[in-house]
Amino acid sequence: MEIQIVVFLFFVFVSAIFNTALIVCLYKAFAGVTAKMTETMSEFRKSSETRQLIDSLHVAAQRAASVTESTKVKMAEFGPVLERTEENYRRTLVVVDSKLEQFAEDVNTTAKKVRDVVSKPAFSVASFAAGVTKVLQTAEPEE
Repeated sequence: MEIQIVVFLFFVFVSAIFNTALIVCLYKAFAGVTAKMTETMSEFRKSSETRQLIDSLHVAAQRAASVTESTKVKMAEFGPVLERTEENYRRTLVVVDSKLEQFAEDVNTTAKKVRDVVSKPAFSVASFAAGVTKVLQTAEPEE
């Protein structure tokens, strides 16, 4: 039992030493990072060029935001115009479509009339020729 307590205390001691070393290392690392950041920020404050760059970037961002907002407003105003234009095109297409259908119907009707005008005399001539041929065949004696 005494050995188990000694082993337990040994592991507790090693764990405490390890945690202490880890905390000290992390403290030094964060202290170094903090010192570097403080030094960098003080250089930003001292440098007028950097300050001017930051100010110009700020002004550019404000202008970009205002341009974006005005574009958004103009696009919102332009929406109804696009809808009206689309409706006008739709109506125009319907009118053109109906006119083209009427034109196609007229062409079909005219083609039928031309066919009838041409085919009736041709049919009559063919019927006459068939009748004449029949008469001639019956009139000829068979040999």
